[in-house]
Amino acid sequence: MGITPILPLLALGLSALAILLLRRPAVAWGLADIPGGRKQHQGIVPLTGGLGVFAGFLLVQPLLAVPLGELLPLYVGLVALVACGVIDDARDMRSTVKLGVQLAVAALMVLWGQQVMVTLGRFPLVGEVQLGWLAVPFTIVAVAGLINAINMMDGVDGLAGGSALSVLGWLGFVAALQSQLTLLAVIVTLAASVVGFLLFNMRHPLRRRASVFMGDAGSMALGFAIAWFVVALSQSETAVVSPIAYGWVLALPVMDTLSLMVRRLRKGRSPFSADRDHLHHIFLRAGFSPGQTTLILMLLVAALGAVGVSFSLAGVPDGVLLVGLVGLFALHDLFVRRAWLTSKALRRLHLATLGAARVQQSERLAVRLRQRPLVGGKRRRLAVLGAYVLCFTLPLSMPLAMAGAAMMLAAALASAPALWRDLSRLPLFWLSLALSGYVLVRLGLGGASLEDEGFNLLALTGLLSLPLAWWLAQLRVHWTWLLLALLSGGAVAFVMQADWVRLEQGSLTSPWAWGEPGRVGFMASAGLMLLLALLFSGLQRLGTGWRPAYQVAVSLVCAVPGVIILMGTGFTTAWLATLAGVLCFAAASPVLGRHQGYRIGRLGLLVVLALGLLGAGTLQLMLGGGAALALVVVEPLQAIGMALRGELDQARALHPGMVERLSLWYHAWQAWQESWLLGSGQLAPASVEARLAGYPNYYSLVAAVGAGLGLVGLLGFAAVVLIPAQAVAWMALKRVWHSSWALGVLSCGVTVLVMALLAMPAQYPESLAFMVLLTAAAQMAVLQKSWIKQRQARLPQAGGQSQSA
Repeated sequence: MGITPILPLLALGLSALAILLLRRPAVAWGLADIPGGRKQHQGIVPLTGGLGVFAGFLLVQPLLAVPLGELLPLYVGLVALVACGVIDDARDMRSTVKLGVQLAVAALMVLWGQQVMVTLGRFPLVGEVQLGWLAVPFTIVAVAGLINAINMMDGVDGLAGGSALSVLGWLGFVAALQSQLTLLAVIVTLAASVVGFLLFNMRHPLRRRASVFMGDAGSMALGFAIAWFVVALSQSETAVVSPIAYGWVLALPVMDTLSLMVRRLRKGRSPFSADRDHLHHIFLRAGFSPGQTTLILMLLVAALGAVGVSFSLAGVPDGVLLVGLVGLFALHDLFVRRAWLTSKALRRLHLATLGAARVQQSERLAVRLRQRPLVGGKRRRLAVLGAYVLCFTLPLSMPLAMAGAAMMLAAALASAPALWRDLSRLPLFWLSLALSGYVLVRLGLGGASLEDEGFNLLALTGLLSLPLAWWLAQLRVHWTWLLLALLSGGAVAFVMQADWVRLEQGSLTSPWAWGEPGRVGFMASAGLMLLLALLFSGLQRLGTGWRPAYQVAVSLVCAVPGVIILMGTGFTTAWLATLAGVLCFAAASPVLGRHQGYRIGRLGLLVVLALGLLGAGTLQLMLGGGAALALVVVEPLQAIGMALRGELDQARALHPGMVERLSLWYHAWQAWQESWLLGSGQLAPASVEARLAGYPNYYSLVAAVGAGLGLVGLLGFAAVVLIPAQAVAWMALKRVWHSSWALGVLSCGVTVLVMALLAMPAQYPESLAFMVLLTAAAQMAVLQKSWIKQRQARLPQAGGQSQSA
């Protein structure tokens, strides 16, 4: 019988039935966990979950159309580890004996099963890495290590089984892609058996605590099975996923085990001794429930696996995957070594999301920003989830980003009375409403299509972003995490969209090797401004602890590739916009940053100068010399001069793109002169020469607004930009916002404005969504300023009443 949906269901049912039947004999056999010491569960719990899983799994195997001889070493190894685990659960076997059994089973897999890690992937400078004579010992040690890694994760209800299920899901996906159907059938039935166990082990609304534990019998056998599958898939002749990608699939259990063993050895303890220093214990100490901890870490395992598999399928080089994996290990090590600090950060995050409806009142800055009762419960949680989905997926997938925004809008509509009370008091709201109505009426009368550029203008009037801003203003504790989610999504988007084949071949001067120049250039430019704000914040607080130093280091590490990508796009408009944003940052930082000190000083200016020199040097290396770099800067200026002198043919031959833009702006100027007050109602030139017929607009957002909506439209958009900008500056000067937040929003806003003057960034969905999100970030200041003003107005009244009383 081949693999059918019935067989996984049968494995699930047999696993669940075995667990039920083994409950009573478990205590008599000594297979039960008694609370005490580091074991803090309630009541005596059977340790027969692993027995049930592999009973259901092995009973189904004869029904699969798989060759027994090919997988017999796998089954023998599983039986040996289950038996070893049962003895350990009942009698506490010595760790050295267990390690010996694990090494023996790993040797069985290598020598009998012929499952050996021969190659690790292809890397720059060294090419294909072949293990040669090291293949056998490397595989044996790696398999034993993975067995222990899965075993050590079994510390919270459902964690080991849930994490293994996430890993098995990705392994099954890869097996299907590689047409290894035999292995796919085995993986699917094992995953189904694990699901049968999780029904009794994972906490959910119908089960408040686990009624059975997996025990060493199940966790060790699961680790061995996963190791077998990884080797079989990664070393297959039909492999479509690089071996290094499986490091991402297994990253969390391996990282946690390695860091824990190192810490134990440093303390002079056995690396196999038990304690409560695992990653999941940090989450538990931060206030997360066992069910929440398991779900979070399961999703993290699945997300890391998605990064490894999807990036490898997208053609990302093994060297890039390895660098990312090393960085991930470094972040994990920092996270667990600073557990007392990370627990505090996680506790604040928990209180703001899955815990209480609001952050504790000890949060001084948060209290200053929250001068009114917050909307809590399910509406708040929906808005928080939507904010993270929007920020992370904005550069990746517009449908997902729109889904995140829709979640925030739905939560706002569900809080309509509170939303209306706050928005109706804002002049900005009524101005945005009037501007939206004017855009609809003017473009409708002019015959312009509201499906493309008209919709973009409506999105930028500020009316759509105000409900988003209303929620973001209440989520102060999430701002840093949301910013990191946005930057992470941008990094993932670049990795997925870049042409890695051309980049590996050295085609660095080809803009399309980095992705679509306009889209990538816009996101890289805006991202650099946000990184500059993080850098500024860290520089201001240098010397006050370890976190500012790490913040500066991370900002610089991220900014360097950002500069290289920006230069690689060859998008001159993005270069000019970035320069304008940096100048705005440099001009505003002495004013807005003075309340937090002058720590940026010379060091900050040197860092900014170094990044600028890096950009110029990168561009020069890509172009191959100083002369080529000079031409990139000089040729557009020469073309402008020739065009102004009427030498259009010569200007076109020198720089055709610049001449085309000048022509489009000239047409926009003519259209504005004909109807300078209300505009023509058209966002594209009515009649142009043949060479400009392919442009859908004036290729400048400002020119399109001026020509289509006239002076009224220009003043309206200027007002919805300047009012939030003034509020941002006010919040920084009053020390309600940290200066880095204000500088980041303002410099990023200047960058986007320059881009809007020189180009049409709203034509890209990702850029338009970012502009809406940036508008919401500025509008947060308007809302919070209004709340503070209302509170200040109430305080004298309250004081007067108390005196009269």
